[in-house]
Amino acid sequence: MREAITASEGHVLTDGHIYGRTIYLAEGMDAAQFHEITKEEHDAIMAEQQEPSEDEATAEDYKKALEKWGVKA
Repeated sequence: MREAITASEGHVLTDGHIYGRTIYLAEGMDAAQFHEITKEEHDAIMAEQQEPSEDEATAEDYKKALEKWGVKA
């Protein structure tokens, strides 16, 4: 059975890539890789990473996406 770690109330665990209130560690993962952030910090990170939907995207959003993929617009 995999080891599970759980964040304190009002917090989220993260290693910088994975986020969750409870993390089930895969083979080779170490609980020490994870630290707690507040729910507010988590929400801010998720909002920053949120990409606009097709309906909301602007020409600038499309240009940035193409540049991210290495396509010159």
